[in-house]
Amino acid sequence: MLRYDICFHPDWWHKRAGIDFSRVFWENAAYRMEADVLMRKTMFECFGAFGLGEKDPAPRPLVGSDYTACGFLLSEMLGCRVVYAPDDAPQVLCEELDDEQAQALKVPDFDASEPWIRQEEQMRALMKEYGRVECHLNLMGVQNIALDLRGQELFLDYYDEDSPAENLLNVSYQTMAEACRRLKRYSPYISGGVTNVISRVCPEVTLTSNCTVEMTSLSIYERFLLKYDCLLAQEFAPFGIHHCGQTMEHVVEGYAKVPNVTFAEVGAFSDLEKVKNALPDTVRLNARFSPVRLGEASPEEIRAEVADMVRIVPGPRLSISCAGIDSSVSDEKISAFLEACRNALTD
Repeated sequence: MLRYDICFHPDWWHKRAGIDFSRVFWENAAYRMEADVLMRKTMFECFGAFGLGEKDPAPRPLVGSDYTACGFLLSEMLGCRVVYAPDDAPQVLCEELDDEQAQALKVPDFDASEPWIRQEEQMRALMKEYGRVECHLNLMGVQNIALDLRGQELFLDYYDEDSPAENLLNVSYQTMAEACRRLKRYSPYISGGVTNVISRVCPEVTLTSNCTVEMTSLSIYERFLLKYDCLLAQEFAPFGIHHCGQTMEHVVEGYAKVPNVTFAEVGAFSDLEKVKNALPDTVRLNARFSPVRLGEASPEEIRAEVADMVRIVPGPRLSISCAGIDSSVSDEKISAFLEACRNALTD
């Protein structure tokens, strides 16, 4: 089992393999499966020496993708507009709901939601033809969704007793939970689109994306967001928390209160030792290496920094990944990272 992985930004895939990430990728199963075969073959040709990709890949019946991380579906279902491009992730345009609109927001009717219907029609067709579906739709996360709807006003809402914050967060939670329930009808493994390394180390984990929790304090997390992570963790155990921000340690005491957590993704530049000590030994840690740092550092620095991660968290509890690598990063730097991971994480 490899305990390391890389994930590329769509612009890398577009330039290296000609993949088109416009609506066709997300809504046309035949094109996406063809693109996925090419992506896995390209990965093998570039980095197969490190155990990545496949020499002769067979088509996979998948929705979403575990070869690039893009979250937009649930925000689109709740009314946000999405802009697509051939060489970029789908971009969610914030709706900037006013107080009245945010207070009136309701969970969408999945059976009448056009964005969801498009996805479910694909899943039904794939299930009928292949007998299985690989679900790699990004599950987003409670505050991530709420921010797409409300914008920065959400952070002010946390300090206003009459604000629509609770309704926004509750609707976001209920929408995410219903999406998880429905995806699990097709597959027990639904989090590869949040972070691809989870498919290697613990595919059964349901992972929430807490990217924007980096921008909140521990007290705000515990007052407004902790209860929703707990509800998700109770229903969808085993559970995991993705925190790609660079100071996970500032909220890790809150994360330690979430039940059934068996996986935590620790953002690059976080204090890995503090995170390790705050969470139970039973929680797997995936240490993220910054894609920006990957482009800046020398191969020697990359090896030293990977070795330092392994020193802090020795043994099988640790995995390491670098996500969001774009076309500006050389193959030499990527290979140096993968070689360092392979050498350091060999049991």
